[in-house]
Formats: sequence, structure tokens, C-alpha cells
Amino acid sequence: MGNDTQWNQSGNYVYLVKKFGKEKISSRYDWLNNLLTEYLKIKEYQGKVIVSQDILKHVIVDYFVDIDRLKEFQEIELVHASKIYAYISFWLLRHKVLQIVTPENAGDVVFVNEEFVSYFIRSYLFSETENVAILENKKKQVDDFIATMMYYFQYRDYSAKSIELMILAFQAGCGYQYSADHQ
Repeated sequence: MGNDTQWNQSGNYVYLVKKFGKEKISSRYDWLNNLLTEYLKIKEYQGKVIVSQDILKHVIVDYFVDIDRLKEFQEIELVHASKIYAYISFWLLRHKVLQIVTPENAGDVVFVNEEFVSYFIRSYLFSETENVAILENKKKQVDDFIATMMYYFQYRDYSAKSIELMILAFQAGCGYQYSADHQ
């Protein structure tokens, strides 16, 4: 995760390394950095957008601070994946880790952070095989959900909690549909 001295000089957050371990924090940083970098390649945004490593470090610190508080307050040992994706998404959106570097003709990347987070959440929601096979007559509903999520991140007020609720609601709908189909 870069320079350890720089990481440890971030004030009172050294306790995070003691609490979660350097390996876990570095692993989460590397995972996100790889996802962001790969996303820019897939979308062919190189030269227009960069991943700010300094901002990504802030995202990671803020994420782990929130998770630490949640674990203590809710008395949980292991954090559910929906909470992980929600809190990471919130901090990615809040800090705008993807930075536009081209001064002109950047209209297609104005909402690159919101676009990435929509992709990020979508990849989590559709990671189970039951969620992949979408019937043609239901495709519009799923596409509308994804488009509305993107719009929500662009123009509405959101929080990590509201993102988590959105993820859980989608999963509950999938669980309900699966149950209805297999009775």
C-alpha cells in the first residue's frame, strides 16, 4: 500500500493497523486499486482518468474507521459482504477516487466515480449464479434498477446505510423470487 511511513503518519489511525492488521488493510487497498485500474482499462478511460492513490488511502482509512465503529457498536465479529460493499461504495463516492486529468472533452467521464460504484455494486449483486439468468421479459426491470442506482449516486443524497439497504433490498427480492420459483 505504498510507503509505510506515510501510512503510519496519518494521525491517530495507527490503531487500525493494530486492530485489523497491515495485511488486511493492504489487501483491501490492493483489491480496490486493481478493480479501479481494470475498470479504467475496460472503459478505455486511460489518459482521461486516473486512480488517485492518495485519495484511495483516505477511502481505505475511512472505511476501516467506520467498520471498526460498527463492529464495536453492533457487537459483531464478522462484517457481512453487503456492509463491506456499501461502506466502500460510500467512501469511493464521497472522496472521488477517480480523478479526471484531461482538461477538455471529458463529458463522458464527468460521473466516472458514480459509474464505477454502480458497476462495483452490480458485480456484487450478480456474483451468485442464481442472480445471473435474467429472463428477457424481466431484463428491463433489472436495467431500470441499475440506471436508477446510477442516477441516485449522481443526483440524490445517499449514505452508507442507504446503500446497504439498497443492496439488502435487492438481495431480499432475489431471495423472495427464488423461494417463489422453488415451492
